[in-house]
Amino acid sequence: MRRILYLSFISCFLAFSAFAQSKINVASNFPDAKFFLLNDADNTTVTELGVGSIELKLNKDSRNRIAIVKEGYEPVIREFPRTMKWDKEQKVELANRLIDISVEPYDAEIYIDGRLAGSKRINLIVEKDKFLNVEVKKPGFAPQTKVYYNQKDREAPPVKDFFELKDRQVRLEVIPADASVALNGVVSGRGNTDVSVPFGTCVTVTVTKEGFAEVVQVYCNKPATDPLPPIRSRALLEDRLVKITSSPADANLEVAGKVVGVGKYDLKVPKNGCVEVRVTKDGFLRYTKNYCNQENMQAPEPTEFVELAVDEAYTSSISSDMANVRITIPINKTVDPADAWRILSSIITKRFDVLETVDYNTGYLTSAWQVQNFNGANMIRTRVIVSSGGNSNDLTYVVKIVSQRHERENNTARNISVKDDEDFKDWGRLLKRYDGLIEEIQARLQ
Repeated sequence: MRRILYLSFISCFLAFSAFAQSKINVASNFPDAKFFLLNDADNTTVTELGVGSIELKLNKDSRNRIAIVKEGYEPVIREFPRTMKWDKEQKVELANRLIDISVEPYDAEIYIDGRLAGSKRINLIVEKDKFLNVEVKKPGFAPQTKVYYNQKDREAPPVKDFFELKDRQVRLEVIPADASVALNGVVSGRGNTDVSVPFGTCVTVTVTKEGFAEVVQVYCNKPATDPLPPIRSRALLEDRLVKITSSPADANLEVAGKVVGVGKYDLKVPKNGCVEVRVTKDGFLRYTKNYCNQENMQAPEPTEFVELAVDEAYTSSISSDMANVRITIPINKTVDPADAWRILSSIITKRFDVLETVDYNTGYLTSAWQVQNFNGANMIRTRVIVSSGGNSNDLTYVVKIVSQRHERENNTARNISVKDDEDFKDWGRLLKRYDGLIEEIQARLQ
């Protein structure tokens, strides 16, 4: 009897419990969160149940699946099968953030903490008390990055976010790898560089390395007016650069016969080429050098200081407007022609030891070349030529002092002879020993 009563009690208790579990109260941590009833088989919505909190009737033939939804948060899906015992009051917390991220161009890739998550559009979920790094990138465009936090002490993430890649990026390969790269005049680093070109602007890239001519490239991101910059580019330093300075500081530096600088010059030597430089100044020996940028030759030094040697021939001479000029000297009529010839010859032989040609009848006289060497490099040759001038009634002589110079290049050692006319050039100066020759002739014969 007692056993029957006990079983009856248990049956009544279970029946009461089942009846007690036919309804529960479900509340969200947000008063504006919405509740939806879902299909048992999938997450499609059957109907909206309420906002903030609901009283949920538990159907015995259903899993009683609901979704709690609020914009900006990851939806929470819960199910309450009637076959289980539930507390009367249920609390559901929306904690994970949900960000709708879209990008342009549509094929730009979206990375989350370095892992590819998709393209065009994704839903980003940031768990409570965590953060995620998002990077959007596409070849040829400057990437964009952003960090989303779901932490109390941080700014709340947006519900939606949009990335538009408009700034361009050029992957610049730099050779040599240790060359310096400057963007709009500001050094950004060395070697290969990602060059960001903001929309609507241009960026000037300057690649430099000591001993090389700089390479300058300009990239513009102005689609309406300029071609788009390349995805990849190369800055190859091939031409050499030699910074030449001289002493004296006012010496002329010449290339291809033209003065290109005074005291200093940055010489560019193209790849596989050679450039000859001359450094000149009156009173100093000329300096000549060939700078070559060829594989089979040693590369030129980045800097060179050229100190010109004093020209001893210059200090031993004077500037003269009578050098290499025919000077007509009429003879005073009171002077006998024979005496005039004798006086003329004696004046010349005081300065010229050897007369090569003497012909009184034709009035022609030439001296042999007199040679003097200076600095072991310069050769000065001087001679005098006298010829008869005027008409038969007036005795006149034409005198010319020929002053010529040969300057041996600093990097050559070829020996020349005084008779090698092609190696000498007229010189607008006279050695001091010949100064006053014309004046003495004029004084004694006019």
